[in-house]
Amino acid sequence: MCFSPEADFVSGAVISAVGVATLTKVERPREIALAAVPLALGLHLIVEGFVWLGLEGHADESTGELAANIYVLFAWVIAPILLPFAVWLVEPDRGRRRLMAPFVVMGAVVGLYLLWSMLTHGVTAHVVEQTIQYGGAGELAVPATALYAIAACVPPLLSSYAAIVVFGVLDALAVAVIGWAQADGLTSLWCLWAAVVSVLIYVQFVAWRRSSDGSDTDAPALVAPP
Repeated sequence: MCFSPEADFVSGAVISAVGVATLTKVERPREIALAAVPLALGLHLIVEGFVWLGLEGHADESTGELAANIYVLFAWVIAPILLPFAVWLVEPDRGRRRLMAPFVVMGAVVGLYLLWSMLTHGVTAHVVEQTIQYGGAGELAVPATALYAIAACVPPLLSSYAAIVVFGVLDALAVAVIGWAQADGLTSLWCLWAAVVSVLIYVQFVAWRRSSDGSDTDAPALVAPP
């Protein structure tokens, strides 16, 4: 697939639509953060479309720079905090929640470090092999990236819910493959992949609602959260 503003706008619109559908399935306050993930990731892709336009000279420089900063703010600061916390919130098993808790803290620490780095070093963006490479993570970029991946991927793997576990597995595999094949474009490529597989969050919400109305009582891994 050739990455481009058109690709980001189209995929972002589709994932955003799934995100809106996911939010309509919310019945409990603790579900809101997880339900917001697909919409947030879809809008994130749309923002990157404007980054592309700026880099290609189809938008003014200030628009491209603003889009890059918004994109990185979500990718580096909000996402590592939101993803593990959202999974932790809906987990009904206390033992699993205790196991997830250190990764929630890890995600918060990584997000705060990357926020500090953004404010200190600024954000850069340029095209590398048809993807966008973002810079500004500072001298600790490599360990911060490793801790980010762990914080984002491990809590879903510890979940009681099948679709969330699959989401974690696919994200972890994507980090490994993208990191090996094209480390420079990891932020852009992984965020695209995470947005695509976030459709599984919608699948999980559909399963919860079917379970809660009694139409899917034979799937213990997909029961509704308390």
